[in-house]
Amino acid sequence: MSFTRRLADFARGGMCFESLPREVIALSKEMMINAAAVGLAGAAQDQGRVLTSLLQEMGGNGRCTIIGMGVRTSPVNAALNNALLVNLLDFDDVIRGPGGAACNSTAVISPVVMALAELNGHSGRQVLTAFALGCEIMAKLAAWAPFRDWDSRPFSGGTAGAMGAAAAAGFLLGLDQEQAETALEIAAGQAHGPMAIIDIPARALQCGQAGMAGLTGAMLAQRGFEGNHLTLESSIGQISGPDVERFFDSLADPFAVVDPGVALKLYPCNPASHTAIDAMLQLLQQHRIESGQIDAVKVSVTRAALRALPYTEPQNPSQARSSLNYIASQTLLNGQPLIEQFSLAALQDPAVRELMGRITVAGDAAPTAIADQPATVTVRLSGGRELEQLVEFARGGPQFPLDQEELDAKFLYCARHIMTPHHIQGTIDQFRDLENIEDATGLASILGA
Repeated sequence: MSFTRRLADFARGGMCFESLPREVIALSKEMMINAAAVGLAGAAQDQGRVLTSLLQEMGGNGRCTIIGMGVRTSPVNAALNNALLVNLLDFDDVIRGPGGAACNSTAVISPVVMALAELNGHSGRQVLTAFALGCEIMAKLAAWAPFRDWDSRPFSGGTAGAMGAAAAAGFLLGLDQEQAETALEIAAGQAHGPMAIIDIPARALQCGQAGMAGLTGAMLAQRGFEGNHLTLESSIGQISGPDVERFFDSLADPFAVVDPGVALKLYPCNPASHTAIDAMLQLLQQHRIESGQIDAVKVSVTRAALRALPYTEPQNPSQARSSLNYIASQTLLNGQPLIEQFSLAALQDPAVRELMGRITVAGDAAPTAIADQPATVTVRLSGGRELEQLVEFARGGPQFPLDQEELDAKFLYCARHIMTPHHIQGTIDQFRDLENIEDATGLASILGA
């Protein structure tokens, strides 16, 4: 049996709501709540409005909501635009993969299932099952991708995302076996994008394109469109022999959101920086350090983390989110990084730039048996005293997950410019009760604001 057929078979019959572990259901709901929150924050950004404006000019069947914009569009355009909004601020959740790579599964899958729920009135249980299915396939394909070079691996946001989206959409559309295979083939043929794309909004657009490709593939397959039976096989051709068996054995055993686990991020920036941020925050809290006391700072992270944070002199807010020099300066000056710290005005702050000159970043930290991205921050004070802090796991990650109160506070913070507090709490409550909603049509609509 071909890889495509086996994957389609799993997508059609590999899970139902009753088979989902309680932990997966609970995590799926929190992931979708988080996506709604950060999507609303993205809708308040100028870059978020650019694509919405273009899609309005292009037209389309306006039945699906664009988050936070008060605009409706076609299902595929909603999947495209909403994925961009969710990923735009680097505040969405991630599932860690080999070498520290991050899979942004929710940014791709949630907009797809929400668009179809609004279009067709699927039940909350169907939506949750489709979401869990799509995230599982995307995360496992990203982890099993045959291309291990950072700059050339095309699976995380591109092909893997498109196939996860196609599987989720196909589940909701009730595709038969042949249609499910075709949906995967069409999606794989449309998807691409190397891991080297780390700059937002280009990467956020790639997430949207992956979701759009998957949903388009499923909707075309439902209408009888034919796929290319060699497209997907060529994309995964280097996963062969025993690797194929291990891949299929790994599906839902355990779910990727459980192991290696999902990180519902506390900071709106590249997750490779988060252990270093926590180390700095601990030093600030324990020693009450003032910026004027700081003579020099060394931030030690792993080589993989440093590779994901390439900018030493960021020129725009997107680059700032992947600049450990900038993130360290902002954290030491202002505490916990917030969305406002990644504005153009914040980037041009003379105090931030001056402190950056006293910060050295090095990729000399070694992964440990339990922690693949530890960070150590050493602060030398003007009197010569040195303070050091090691952090192995960031807050918000699987080892130190945020509780519901913290996640609700994040939603309130992200949506405060678009929704009233009462509206926000009602939205959260509906998502947390999703499995009991018979018709999820209105769930996406309430995010239109």
